[in-house]
Amino acid sequence: MAKPVTRREFLKLAVVGAASPWLLACAAKEKEREVNFFNWSKYIGKDTLSGFTKDSGIKVNYEEFADEAEMFAKLRSGARGYDLIIGTDYMIPSLKGLNVIDPYPTGVLTKTGNIDKQFLNTPYDPDNAFTIPYLWGTTGIGYNKKMMPKPPTSWWDLWDEKYSGKISILDNARDCISTGLLLKGLPETTTDEKDFAAVRDLLVKQRPLVKQYSSTQYMDSLVAGELFMAMAWSGDVLQSARENPHLDYVIPKEGSYMWVDNLCLVRGSQHREDTLRLVDYLLEGPVAADIANTVRYATPNAEAKKTLDKDLLKDPRVFPPPKMAKLLKFHSLLEPDIQQLWTDTWEDVKVAG
Repeated sequence: MAKPVTRREFLKLAVVGAASPWLLACAAKEKEREVNFFNWSKYIGKDTLSGFTKDSGIKVNYEEFADEAEMFAKLRSGARGYDLIIGTDYMIPSLKGLNVIDPYPTGVLTKTGNIDKQFLNTPYDPDNAFTIPYLWGTTGIGYNKKMMPKPPTSWWDLWDEKYSGKISILDNARDCISTGLLLKGLPETTTDEKDFAAVRDLLVKQRPLVKQYSSTQYMDSLVAGELFMAMAWSGDVLQSARENPHLDYVIPKEGSYMWVDNLCLVRGSQHREDTLRLVDYLLEGPVAADIANTVRYATPNAEAKKTLDKDLLKDPRVFPPPKMAKLLKFHSLLEPDIQQLWTDTWEDVKVAG
């Protein structure tokens, strides 16, 4: 993407301001054929929505968020004018618990058969009731080959003092603390405060080396050559490599995490019929392929692979081969009462002197 604004953060529940102007305007309008879609920035094909409108006559009011905290906080604070949102796998239990999302009605969608079976009956939605898989990716290390002819191979490279001031870390509690637990040999499901203290100390030790904590503009810095490497999300690096061909991406040898972003129906939607039509459209093979070709993330749509760019389909950084896939796992689902411990630990790291 031209100016990447990237995709994930959770467990940071700051209150965001009032709903966007078009949401306020919607309240004053009579019901019309439209869908209010809240999605990640730069996370859709160039002609996806215009194609849907041309095909259906339904207008899409499209708003973007830079991280999940923004989306989650808006929904928590009562901005319920949205019809369709993107929810990452580990967020689904919280969205359900807060009654933010509705289950999909059975027998209405006609294109669910296009979904690859490995993305069905997942731990976060075992009955396939609340989610429709949209895109998926991994967390790893993005780096500049011109600055680092020898690629990083380990998470510990982000603690190497020779790269001080040339490292960026995601401003994301879930990814960073999970990585710390991984390096400490601790389970992601731990509730022991001593384990979190150990991870906090590990991340605080890294802090003097870090130029920035960013989940939004870190790729700009990589593209500009201001960073040597960054904790990153796969598609962000591959999008930015269009601007700087020296950029590359690796999954560290210790392993990492994969995640799935899902289409979710917002409870109280005023445009449910038209929203379901949009979801069915996004499930069409050529439409899903165009989205993946644009954003360089992997598609969970088996039908889309028939028209996917061959270089994308064969790219191991996008679709990891079996040997690499063994290093990846989904984030564990956390009980709501433990989430605050993750948030507090991450805030302690960022304010450490």
